[in-house]
Amino acid sequence: MKLNLIFIIVLFANNLFGQHNGKGNEYLNVGDRFEVNSSFPVLNYNSAKVDLNKFKDKIIVLDFFDTYCVSCIEGMPKLQEMQQQMQDKIQVLMVTWQSKEVIEKFYRNNGFLKEKKVKLPTIVSDVKFKKLFPHQGVPHTVLIYKGKVQAITYPDYIKPKFISELWKNGKINLPVKDDYKAQNSNSFGEVDGVKGTVLLTGYQEGLQEKGGLNITLDTASGMYTSYFNNVGILRAYIAMYSYMAKPQFLINDQRIKWKVADKSKYEYKENSGGQHIWLNEHGICYKRTSNRKMELPELAKVVVQDLNSLLGLKVYWGKEAKDCLVIRKLDKIDVTLKKPTNGQVMESLSVLTFLMDYSGEYPIVIDESGYSSSIEISTYTGVDELNKQLNAYGLEIVKAKREVDVLVVEETI
Repeated sequence: MKLNLIFIIVLFANNLFGQHNGKGNEYLNVGDRFEVNSSFPVLNYNSAKVDLNKFKDKIIVLDFFDTYCVSCIEGMPKLQEMQQQMQDKIQVLMVTWQSKEVIEKFYRNNGFLKEKKVKLPTIVSDVKFKKLFPHQGVPHTVLIYKGKVQAITYPDYIKPKFISELWKNGKINLPVKDDYKAQNSNSFGEVDGVKGTVLLTGYQEGLQEKGGLNITLDTASGMYTSYFNNVGILRAYIAMYSYMAKPQFLINDQRIKWKVADKSKYEYKENSGGQHIWLNEHGICYKRTSNRKMELPELAKVVVQDLNSLLGLKVYWGKEAKDCLVIRKLDKIDVTLKKPTNGQVMESLSVLTFLMDYSGEYPIVIDESGYSSSIEISTYTGVDELNKQLNAYGLEIVKAKREVDVLVVEETI
């Protein structure tokens, strides 16, 4: 597969949807009547406008998205497959605030959707539905049936078994996605009158996902609270070890050594049924209160000890011999070779090693060259093509066995 060198841009949803600071006055909740008596501009449909009343006998799936949302786009083929399989029961409508011109170009140029032959009916230039179902991040999914809002949830739940349940019973109870819910993000399990506590629970529906290590101080009691909410176990450990000493490499599947009966309890596997569904079953919440202030590295070490003890695990850095790709210096530079002039300029080789590890297409990449200058690399297919470019810098990449750092996840009970 061709590896394209790209810049990764993170766009925050609250900037995209920052026109309002709250829900406003028109919003609907689960169970509310849904009545819309106007039609809306639509693409990929048999007319230029769509009237939702036409689908009063079907389950209407409103899936909010925008062209910046990678996970939204990745989920669109599954939505189209659902529409084709259950067209007598559902009507899927994509909804976006973006203009008709932008979305036409999006469908015309997006290679992934063209390959999958996706052309879902899409309501464009939306204002109305964003007011009825306000959200700060996409994807955001709404189910409407029998004139009522049946669910405001995550796209993971748009599956035949859930749709069939709603169709059969006329109602369904799904986790609610509420981006504006007023809550104390570390409010689960409040305990008073003690010097310190440690609490570990499973997934808590009332709390939004909050990774990393969050710290608050109650100035009245002098108690520090450290917590994370609704995250996977492996992700929690990786975050803690990153606080202790920032890894100089990407912690991907090749850097994890499993000594467990079933690793699916600890790490979500892509395309295995929906991350939010997985989190409902396997996610954890952690909270520690103490009157002692600790620096992040020390605190993260304590959290790891807590998790190990409470989860029956031993998670630690170890060494393992693995097949790797090693970047090293050539004995002699071939001055006739020309360096790329139309590629991506990288500050150091660490950028190249990260991109190769991130692609998931290569063994672990290790730089042993000592090369410290910037480098320019064009698009390449495979190690041979990459080597032709590296040779111009007096470098080469070779296959070799190396002892590398791996994060060991071991069950002790």
